[in-house]
Order: sequence, then structure tokens, then C-alpha cells
Amino acid sequence: MPELVQVALADIDEPLLPIRVAMDDLKLAELQQSMAEIGLIQPVTVIKDDLRFSLGPGHRRFVAAKNLGWKTITALVYEPAEYNEHAAMLAENRHREDLSAAEEAIWFSEVIEKCKLDEEGACKHFNVTPDYLGDRLRLLRQDEEVFKALLARQINFTVARELNKCEDTAHRRYLLDIAVRSGYSARVIADMVRQWRAHQPVQPPTQPAPAPAAPAPVAEPYRVECALCGGGKDPWNLIDVKMHRWEWDLILKRLKEQRGGEECDSSDSATVN
Repeated sequence: MPELVQVALADIDEPLLPIRVAMDDLKLAELQQSMAEIGLIQPVTVIKDDLRFSLGPGHRRFVAAKNLGWKTITALVYEPAEYNEHAAMLAENRHREDLSAAEEAIWFSEVIEKCKLDEEGACKHFNVTPDYLGDRLRLLRQDEEVFKALLARQINFTVARELNKCEDTAHRRYLLDIAVRSGYSARVIADMVRQWRAHQPVQPPTQPAPAPAAPAPVAEPYRVECALCGGGKDPWNLIDVKMHRWEWDLILKRLKEQRGGEECDSSDSATVN
């Protein structure tokens, strides 16, 4: 069980990963005035860290106390093993000052990286649903300008989500400018995105690339040969002879009989037309 004690502000370390990127100056001033007039109503939460303390929920009260020049502050002191720091900080900030989805996204991302958490572990760690966690983390991967506007509280989470549904960057930035200047609701922005999409030209289906044509067969090079022996040596000694086909056939027959199939001499090689 935690102890309720007075802890020196100098002994308390602020969170390395504060969940709130920026505090509302007006609300912080109101809290500071209230603490100056009636004191601290709700103690801060700290976790023992050797001889020092790590600050949990109560960052705004801690800052206000420092601004007021307090030396100590009332705190609930937890042992590290009995306290889930990140879930408690998230829960407190949700129920006190409105926390933007962009601030949650940054907080979730940093803690997940620091603690090496997977999706299931992160949901248990923060006590949130997978849809809630995924909706916030997607903001970091989508349009940077939309995220900056959300972080600056120029638009709300639902408007940011509808803007990110516009696939065209230039038109999305145009709609973002309208949303910031006009304060349109998410429903109006969603209608504008649908109207833009309805007027986009229909893209023809992508045709598959034609298969490469088979290479043409390579023609055999023309070869000049002797009609008698079939040899191709000394082509410059081949001559053309005009005669009847039947006479040529008779000559071939007689030569084969006399030479017994031997190659003819290059001096009497001939081509016949």
C-alpha cells in the first residue's frame, strides 16, 4: 500500500516521457491560483527510486507547486513493483484535462519503443483496446501536417481521421486548411472527401505486360559447296557449267564408279545451275 507523506520537490524527478506535450497555460494558471489559495486538494503520485522519487500522475500540480516556490508536496509514495506508472498517468490525464489524441500517440509510441512492447503487451500496459491503440499510432504514420494540426489542437481526432482518408496529398492539405479555418466537424470533412473521390476519373484496369516475343530463328549461313564432292574448300576454284540434268546425273554416276566415292580434286570442282 502507498504511503501519504511530504516529499521534497528537489527529490522528485519529472517523467522522462511526459504524457502531455504542452500544458494549457490558462488552466495551469487557474490550478496554480487554486493551490495558492486553498492548498493541494489531491496529492501527486511518486515511485521510489533508490534515494529519489519518480513523478507519476500529478505533473501539472508538481509544476504549479514549483512555480509557487513550495519546498515540499504531499505525495502518495509507491514501491516500483506495485505501480504501473504509464497506465496510471494515462488514466489520470484522460479524466482531468482533455488529452489530445496526438499527445497520446506520441506517448504510446515512445513507451512501446522504450519497453519493447508488442500490440498485446501495449494494450495490457495502457489498459486500452487494440482499436484505440491502433487509431492513435496510425496518426504518426499518416500526414505529418494533419498530425501537427491535431497536436496544436487546431482540429480534433475525428477530423484528422477523416482528412487522412483523402489519398491525394495536395487535396488533403487543402481540406486541412479549410478544417482549421472553418472549424468544420468530422461529418462535413467526410462529405467533402467523398465528393472529391466521386469526381476522380476512373482508372482503367492495369493491362498485363505483353510476353516478350520469341527470338526469330537464326538462318543458316549460305555455304558454297562442290556438287561432286560436297567440299567447301577453295571456293574461288568453283566454276559454273551449263548442261542438261540427265547428262549431269550420268557424269556423277560415272565419276563415282571410277573414283570409288573419293573426293574430287579442287581443279575440276564445279557448280551446276
